[in-house]
Amino acid sequence: MNKKDLSSFKKILIQKKAELSNAQREVGTDLDTNVGDEIDTASQNSEREMCFEFAANDRITLNTINDALAKIEKGIYGQCEYCNNAISIERLKAISWTRYCIKCQEEIENPRR
Repeated sequence: MNKKDLSSFKKILIQKKAELSNAQREVGTDLDTNVGDEIDTASQNSEREMCFEFAANDRITLNTINDALAKIEKGIYGQCEYCNNAISIERLKAISWTRYCIKCQEEIENPRR
């Protein structure tokens, strides 16, 4: 991977990190309301649970993005953590923080029994 590609991926990762960090802050402020009758409260509780679930997923993605940024600094970005082969540029363009090549990702998701 050339320096131009690395710079492009780093920019994408930093932008996505900022978006997720902002979303995390907004979740905290959105959960502070609690007014209304029992039906409103039930609805708010359901929405709150969904927000917590989304926030947990965002934290996982943020951690993975931080790992990808660290890999760029170490010079190992774009290398599959499972097989150590290069991850395709197309896959990195789709999911810049991916940890695995498509073959290994499929194997992890659908292990042979």
